[in-house]
Amino acid sequence: MSEQNYKRNLLVAKQQLDKLSLFITKLSIFFEGTNPKVDIELTKIRKLLQGKPDYGKAAELSAEVNALLASETRYLQQQQITTLSEIENSMRRLNDVDAIDQAVRSEIQTFLEGLKGSDDLRSPIIVFEKALVLFRRALASNAVSKTVNQIKTQQQITRELNELLEPHLTKNPDDQVVSELKDKLSKGLSIEELLECCLGLIRFVMRDIVKEAGAVNQLIQDIHQSLQNVNQGLKNTIESSRSRIKSRAEQNADLQSQISTIELALCDAEKIEDLKAHAHTYLEKLQASLNKAETEDRNESEKMLALLISMQKRITELEDKAQQYKQKLVAQRNEALTDTLTKLPNRMAYEEFASSAYKQAKIEGIPVCMAVIDIDHFKSINDKYGHSVGDKTLQIIAGQFTKQLSKDDYAARWGGEEFVVLLPKTNVNDALERVEKLRVSISELPFMFKGNRVSITVSIGLVECDLSQPIENAFEVADKLLYRAKNSGRNQTQTFLEVEENA
Repeated sequence: MSEQNYKRNLLVAKQQLDKLSLFITKLSIFFEGTNPKVDIELTKIRKLLQGKPDYGKAAELSAEVNALLASETRYLQQQQITTLSEIENSMRRLNDVDAIDQAVRSEIQTFLEGLKGSDDLRSPIIVFEKALVLFRRALASNAVSKTVNQIKTQQQITRELNELLEPHLTKNPDDQVVSELKDKLSKGLSIEELLECCLGLIRFVMRDIVKEAGAVNQLIQDIHQSLQNVNQGLKNTIESSRSRIKSRAEQNADLQSQISTIELALCDAEKIEDLKAHAHTYLEKLQASLNKAETEDRNESEKMLALLISMQKRITELEDKAQQYKQKLVAQRNEALTDTLTKLPNRMAYEEFASSAYKQAKIEGIPVCMAVIDIDHFKSINDKYGHSVGDKTLQIIAGQFTKQLSKDDYAARWGGEEFVVLLPKTNVNDALERVEKLRVSISELPFMFKGNRVSITVSIGLVECDLSQPIENAFEVADKLLYRAKNSGRNQTQTFLEVEENA
């Protein structure tokens, strides 16, 4: 063979080896994830075939991989069986959904029967593709979406029931009824069980209402009795006054008669001694009448004073009771509007404040912004460290709202790990600066769980409210922006302006 042909053949062989190397590299990447041990060896082979290939070492490793594949055949077969089994179980669960269309259900049953005997279905990829087609058809019949909506409804009901129970459990930690309801909710319940819990909570609330109604009824009875006493006292006073007026009139008539008698005696008296004797007698009678009138007046005044003092005392007692009840009502209202865990305003308080602030903003024509905030991966914190740590996380983050937001901003716990903030008299640029400061401060908090530092972050949806639309529309937009932030990697703020720019 000539040297020229040798070089040509050598070049062709090199090109073939390069193609083979590329093929081996792509093939190894395609099957990556099949087996962890094989992946490690294939990665080594790929490195040897890159740049200046080392075919010798690559060949040695290939022999090791072949031996490894031979020894791991059972593992691969088991993995294939496991995959097929999971697909089969998923399809059986789908077949159990009541809302599945009958035609789709028939196809699913045919698919499941085919898994048992048909050889062309034994490849996991082929099986998965056919299963995916059936899932899509089920989605088209709204069966799966209905199930998902049911799950979301269950989660929402469970969350709101927990929030309703929290204040009662905090006030009465030894209440067995509330404790049992709380335990049931923490375990996760079906729709039927949730309905039972709702009935239990209604009974509990009715018990509190009846108890509170008893206290109100007692206060009303006390007021009624006091008013009756005051009324009776006034009647007695009026009767006494009428009697006193009549007695006074009689006394006046008696005095007038005595004075007339004195005048007649003066006219008829012939001797000075008789005049003195008559004058003395009539003056004694006159003095006795005056003394009697004075005594009756004094007794009447003392009775009136005693009655007034008694009425004043009873009215003071009523005022004290009314003030105590008023304070109790104020405390109950504050408690009803405060989240017991975070001490922030709750959803009811937020809606009350937001409605007022929104109306004021529309009247004055000033901007108002809204931020919906959600803790990232909060469920994993609860699952990994427990609900007590999750509760502590909520409390610490709530503390940051107070520290980082301005005094005019209104932050409330919306439910679960979600918060809402209303920023009155603030445009979107200023609001973005404030909520970003809040977000960064939370991400820098030194959370320590079981000796390990854990990074806690939040995602935020921020919108400047359109005052021509209902405030509920602004919340819907902010909520969509929140999920946009979640889907974009979390630990960030998405604003309405950014959505417009990216549209």
